[in-house]
Amino acid sequence: MKLPPAATGFGLQPLNAPTDLRDFLTVCHRAAQRTGGAMTSTHPAGVTPNFHTVAIDYPGHSVAVLRHATLPLVAFTRPQLTSDTALAFVDEPPLAAAIHETSELEVLAVDQLHLPLARADLTALTSAELSQIAYWKPETVGDLLFNFWD
Repeated sequence: MKLPPAATGFGLQPLNAPTDLRDFLTVCHRAAQRTGGAMTSTHPAGVTPNFHTVAIDYPGHSVAVLRHATLPLVAFTRPQLTSDTALAFVDEPPLAAAIHETSELEVLAVDQLHLPLARADLTALTSAELSQIAYWKPETVGDLLFNFWD
């Protein structure tokens, strides 16, 4: 997997951030409706984390939808405590299909997110990003893409 510049969230500013967040919330709302869920909370990206979060509740379980702040990438996790920085990535095929049908966002699967960073192509990353990787030492692509680095 080749990671594009801005994968870490460092070195490049989010493009059109307010519009992207608003669009992401609209996509999540539509996807939740299509799959029988309801959006229950949102948390915009900031200095940390480098991703927006939308919680969607379903009968019997909840899902957190993460949207990278600078790239059109989405992942799903189990909801976490606010102080917890360990993300438990999950696949949610119906929700992934609904997001794909209503947006240009790329939904990443668990196997992509769990790919060891040593097997990823980092050649397109900036020197600032490579410095951050050396400092934070993420182990997987998911750890790098969806992080709490400051």
